[in-house]
Amino acid sequence: MMKFIFMLLFMIPLSFLNNYFWFFQILYFVMFVIFFFTFSYSFYFSMISYSFGCDYLSFFMILLSIWICLLMLMSSEKIYFYNNFSCYFNLVILFLLFFLILTFCSMNMFVFYLFFEM
Repeated sequence: MMKFIFMLLFMIPLSFLNNYFWFFQILYFVMFVIFFFTFSYSFYFSMISYSFGCDYLSFFMILLSIWICLLMLMSSEKIYFYNNFSCYFNLVILFLLFFLILTFCSMNMFVFYLFFEM
């Protein structure tokens, strides 16, 4: 789970560069594929760390979140064409995905509530 969180954190400086539109789409797609193939398809929790883990429901919710963020980037070509704050748009999508992954991976209800309200 930490590899996806660190991947999102290391994408933050890239969001301030203007000409990385296609690179962001490729990174989101790579993240989608890696996350899909690293999940163990058992009935138990997978990828458990200190207070984060994935079960079937959270796995599919994270996949759906990555897919929707990828679609948001693909459908926003006009923002990049006219250069209407495209760096901030990338950053907002990145933070949205970051907090959604943290929300769906939390195993504690209080931490889930904190991340969901951010």
